[in-house]
Amino acid sequence: MQSLATLGEPVTFTKGAFLQRQGELARSYYWITQGVARTAFINSAGREVTLRFAVESEIAGAHEDLLRAEQGLSALSFVVAEQVLTAFRFDWARVRRLELEGRLPLDLLMRVAEYNLRKQANRSYLAGLPSAREKLTAFRNDYPGLETRITKRSIASYLDVTPQYLSQLLRATEGGPC
Repeated sequence: MQSLATLGEPVTFTKGAFLQRQGELARSYYWITQGVARTAFINSAGREVTLRFAVESEIAGAHEDLLRAEQGLSALSFVVAEQVLTAFRFDWARVRRLELEGRLPLDLLMRVAEYNLRKQANRSYLAGLPSAREKLTAFRNDYPGLETRITKRSIASYLDVTPQYLSQLLRATEGGPC
């Protein structure tokens, strides 16, 4: 079996640097060791929509875009460093090749798939909540402590509210639970 440690290449990104660009082929995913990454896309109306965040010991990258790249299709989303970020970069084609050769543990691949499904389920649940207050509570539950590490603009994008409305909501919830 190939060691996972030998597959990853240590990388560093400055705040605002793209790990993946929308409209290009997705080639890698990242295991975050320090910092925060955000996966988002620009919709047809030109509005930025945040799908998820990744922090230390989590995976950053859009699994759905990696699967699209296998078919020659460009990424629908981008991944950006919300803070200075250190990570290990994993080349998707190499990981898939090792998987097909039986040189990666199946339980590792299952954990990656489960992680991605859990993140997607959390986002779907959030999208169905009827109020911004409930969405903010869900965000805080899903990402404890993240609120102080990222911009309010990124939080607003995740909650699908304007930054101005988020500011009002935060003022209304200060000093008490949401």
